[in-house]
This record gives sequence, structure tokens and C-alpha cells, in this order.
Amino acid sequence: MIQLHVEPVGEKHLRISGINPVVLDCLHALPEVLAQRDSPKARARLLPDPTTADEKTNADWQRLIAPELRHVFVSAGETVARDLTGLAPDASDPQSLAVTFPVEHVAAWMSALNQARLILGELHKVTDADMSASDFNLKRAKGLAVFRIHVLGYLLHLFIELEAGK
Repeated sequence: MIQLHVEPVGEKHLRISGINPVVLDCLHALPEVLAQRDSPKARARLLPDPTTADEKTNADWQRLIAPELRHVFVSAGETVARDLTGLAPDASDPQSLAVTFPVEHVAAWMSALNQARLILGELHKVTDADMSASDFNLKRAKGLAVFRIHVLGYLLHLFIELEAGK
């Protein structure tokens, strides 16, 4: 069972607590997953052409905008990787870990989690049916990808709730 919590620590920091070994595995996989952002399939998913009818606009967008967006994506992943070096035993639950980081990093976390989910989905050809399945084989790459998409999505959901004031 996953019992993650994302909560403020004072006014300038956030804390993710309840990081069990399953969630830890998903977080440790983030840099490897994000490193695949430049594969043709992942790149097409993360940086799609803005139109289906105007090749000049698409070419301009890929030349002018996509490199800056890629830079933002890379920076977000680097921020999360640095934050994860602060993982430590959770004082309230010795069976899990926690990490505290500056509140300014929330956008980077949300971006990195979303990127990883999109990359996993694209590289493993995850379908809506796969996402709706109630069981999946974690020994198969696609099953593990679906599982990680769900776990990272849950953490992203917690960030969204926090940002929405819920």
C-alpha cells in the first residue's frame, strides 16, 4: 500500500513522506527514464508539431521553440535528481523515506513526473486498456512501465492537490 504525503514544511519547503521501497524504485528510475527523452518516439510525444497542416510553422516551431522547451525539461529532471539526493529516513515512519526540498522546485517536480509518464507510455506503447487493467506483470517491461506511470501519476496528483489548496 502506498501512503505518500506531500506537505509544506514552513513557508519555503515541501516534504514528500511515506516513500516506501516501491515508490523509491520509481523515483530512482526517473533519471534513466528522463534520459530517453531524445529517442524519436519520446521526442515526438514531448515536442509534437503544433499543426497538422502548416509545415513551415512546424519547422519554425521545432527550430525556435523545441530546443528551449527541451532545455526546460532537462533542467526539471536535474532539479529533481538533485532533490532526491536528500532522501532520508522518515522520522514518523522508520519503514519509509522522506525528502524535503524548496517550494520553488514544485514546477520542476511536476514537469519531471509528467515527462516520465509520457516517455514510459510512448516507449512501451501503453494503451488506455493497459492503464485500466487491474493487474499487470511487473516482470515484463510494459507491465513495469504501466505500474510506474500509475505511481508517478499518484505523486503528481498529490502535487496538484497541494497547488490547488486541497
